[in-house]
Amino acid sequence: MIGASPVIYALLAAVISLLIAFFLYRKRSRKGKVFIAMAILRFVAIFALLLLLINIKFSNKSFFTEKPYLSILVDNSSSIKELGYEDTARKLLNELTNDEELNNRFSIEEYSFDTDLLPQDSLSFSGNQTNISNALQALENINRGSNGAVLMLSDGNQTYGADYAFTSKSLQQEVYPVVLGDSITYNDLKISQLNVNKYAYFKNKYPVEIFLTFEGKSTVRSVLKIYRGNQLLYSEKVSFDEKNTSKVIKTELLADKIGVQTLKAVLEPLSEEKNKENNSKLFALEVIDQKNNIAIVTATKHPDIGALKKIVESNEFRTASIVDVGAFNALENNFQLVILYQPTNSFNTVIKELKNRKQNYWIISGEDTDWNFLNRAELGFNHVLSGGKEEVLPLYNDTYNSFQTEDIGFDDFPPLTARLGGIDFLGASHALLYKKIGSIATDDPQLVTFDNNEQKAAILLGEGIWKWRAASFIENESTASFDTFFGKLIQYLSSTEKRARLTITSESFYYGNSQVKIGASYFDKNYVFDPNATIKIEVKNKETGAEVVYPMLYKGSGYEVDLSSLPASAYSFMVRVDSEKISKSGSFSILAFDVEKQFVNPDIGRLNTLAENTGGVLYFSDTFSDLKQDLLTNSKYQSVQKSKENIVPLIDWKWLLLVIIIALSSEWFLRKYNGLI
Repeated sequence: MIGASPVIYALLAAVISLLIAFFLYRKRSRKGKVFIAMAILRFVAIFALLLLLINIKFSNKSFFTEKPYLSILVDNSSSIKELGYEDTARKLLNELTNDEELNNRFSIEEYSFDTDLLPQDSLSFSGNQTNISNALQALENINRGSNGAVLMLSDGNQTYGADYAFTSKSLQQEVYPVVLGDSITYNDLKISQLNVNKYAYFKNKYPVEIFLTFEGKSTVRSVLKIYRGNQLLYSEKVSFDEKNTSKVIKTELLADKIGVQTLKAVLEPLSEEKNKENNSKLFALEVIDQKNNIAIVTATKHPDIGALKKIVESNEFRTASIVDVGAFNALENNFQLVILYQPTNSFNTVIKELKNRKQNYWIISGEDTDWNFLNRAELGFNHVLSGGKEEVLPLYNDTYNSFQTEDIGFDDFPPLTARLGGIDFLGASHALLYKKIGSIATDDPQLVTFDNNEQKAAILLGEGIWKWRAASFIENESTASFDTFFGKLIQYLSSTEKRARLTITSESFYYGNSQVKIGASYFDKNYVFDPNATIKIEVKNKETGAEVVYPMLYKGSGYEVDLSSLPASAYSFMVRVDSEKISKSGSFSILAFDVEKQFVNPDIGRLNTLAENTGGVLYFSDTFSDLKQDLLTNSKYQSVQKSKENIVPLIDWKWLLLVIIIALSSEWFLRKYNGLI
């Protein structure tokens, strides 16, 4: 359609075109059919050109019918297969998607999910985790603003993510759960959780806490046993009934072997149990034969002392002793690291003893530190003295590579109090933290590690580390990340091993439901971290002998490989640097655990809550006819007629340009032919 104003412009363009054509061919001598034809051609060309300049717009409105959507969401996790309902899921999906009445009423879309929402290409029922909450939220984002409903075919057992019974309160789409299972509750005994420390000390007892649960309505009896290989370490009789459905068993076992110990807790299954996979659970711990002893040597009382002791002892393999400076030399030399808090001249004999022992140390300075004394002590550095003090903020150095670290939020930490002046090192040093004065970043180190005469050492310039620990607790409601960061520094300084060009980071064992990652750091001949090396890891399955080679990828502060795809077994590995004959070996174990095999009954309660929260209705897999009828008769799901208007400007009409070219070319030909040019 053309609006009123464009019509007026078009009429005006026609008048102008007519006048121009008349003016050009107005002489009587030129009257005749040829001249009339040329006048018409000139009129057409000018009129078309003016129309393009006016750029009249045409609108075209079309109407279409939009059906409500029906999103079918199928649980692709392995628990469906374990419960024996994979064929039921496929059959129900086929009935829904091929039903003529439903297809006439709805626009049907198919999806599947395990940890994420997936296109429904094929159902394998092999997902090792289930995140129902994430799948529903992702589907709502896809369908936002549209009318329709979601049919979710699932057993309702979620292993990962936020509780969908709670998060469903915020969903706008109606969800109709279809239970893949029946309403019968089968008797099932299960080890739902097992807690044990990752490490224990040789000849000490370590605690084991086991949570047992029962689903059923009868009274049952069983026996809980703990094995190491074929050796029975513990046994206890247990009983359950409809009211007493859970028990917590606590015991202590003796760590009588050094190294990684793999154990198995077994809750003897009932004869009628459908799923016996959840009656046992593997667990492991590493038994070590000694602790690291750390001395905190001080001549003063300060809140930092208590904070340092808590940092050290946040790891159960370390003990901290607060030692008066005058008593240190009389103590037995059984310390792996000595922390010197604000050394003064009274530390003279302590530092001499550390040099004689070639013992590693960590200096923490502050307002009371005697830098003249430390400069004379020949510890591998020199502090440029200056009067006064300053408030110094920390700035994390993400290129530090003596050991692997990560930023724990140093930007939000309060300043430490330090003496004015910079510090110079006689040998190689590596800054873990730099100084920041107000908002100005500097190249001056605040926390630095260095080597001095075969001794590993570190210096923290500033007192008030207790404030950092308190700030970390306020931010995270825990000091775990803070203690871990400085625990790595303490671990590095406590080690007497010489610095290696290739270092690896791995665990002795991994649980099958966790990530299996191994890290590595590589330094060139000058002990500068090399981010361009080609590093590979050869992994060998000790049970099958199968070997696989993986590249280790650079991840910003080191190299890393993810071996989470490996099956549960015992492995050995060798990390090699392609360009040099440098390698490091190790071993680890992956303990079998499949969380999806822990279920025997569908979670009808949560699925019903999901339906109630979203305005849907709960159905079972054998009630397809009821589900279909309710969907077809629900007045909420009606097709909507919508319109779409397309506005096309005249300038986009390419054929109009062709008309102009033809008209002008034809006029030129007639003029040429009649000798008017």
